[in-house]
Amino acid sequence: MRPLILIIVLYLAGSSMALAQPVVVASIRPLQLIAAAITEGVSETLLVMDSSQDPHHPSLKPSQRRAMNQADIFIWIGPQLETGMEQIVAQLSATVLPALQISDLRIYQLNNKPDPHIWLDTDNVRLIARSLTKALIEIDRQNENQYSANLTRFHQQLDVLDEEISNTLQAPGFPPFAVYHDGYQYFEKQFSLSHRTSFTSNEEVQPGIRQVLAIKSVLDSDNVNCIVVDPSVNTENLGNQLERSNLRFISVDVLAHDIPLAGDAYLRFMNNMASNFSSCRD
Repeated sequence: MRPLILIIVLYLAGSSMALAQPVVVASIRPLQLIAAAITEGVSETLLVMDSSQDPHHPSLKPSQRRAMNQADIFIWIGPQLETGMEQIVAQLSATVLPALQISDLRIYQLNNKPDPHIWLDTDNVRLIARSLTKALIEIDRQNENQYSANLTRFHQQLDVLDEEISNTLQAPGFPPFAVYHDGYQYFEKQFSLSHRTSFTSNEEVQPGIRQVLAIKSVLDSDNVNCIVVDPSVNTENLGNQLERSNLRFISVDVLAHDIPLAGDAYLRFMNNMASNFSSCRD
């Protein structure tokens, strides 16, 4: 009986190893949403930084470090966004995908540096998804067909998404608007929008009163009544400084923290963004 038991144990152990799926870990929520579209039906992508973390100044908890150490594939934007994580990433045994280094990306400049918000352009997202799919197949041939099918479906969904966003925004004749932080240019340029002015081009630098007054002059002269802000902005205080009763503040979270994780989560994130921007028409 002992040889039989040993054979069964070895068989079960081998089966368990064969069924083990590669662990994909994403640094920020938007990358997790993109990865979820590719890993759907195989595994669930883990996230390092939640809504309590500032990607520009990550202060990782032990649990977040453990998540990174579990990774077979770690995907992040790069030091241009997740500042200070370079040393931690260099120590990982995982396959590391710095999204900003993917070939053929459309990259714009912000403050004379690459703007890291590349996930706001669906053409860039296609390239990110393709690179992740390739990395997954290299270490998990067993699920190659699933990953490839997921990628094909995701690309098709992105084609539909592009059309839906264009229809939602109706860019010709879009009303003038301003942005608090100049971090939406990938989305704006892809879908033919253009803000009149921004309060700051650096998320870490708050505009002074002189800057706010200069912006107020632009808002008045260009009849701008809509301002796109991120959720952290104190709109009541900003409204008081601008002394405009007819201003509408539109909150847009580019880090997608309010989107539940699912295979279609990135699509919902971008559709929500388009819907929020279109509120400037109301």
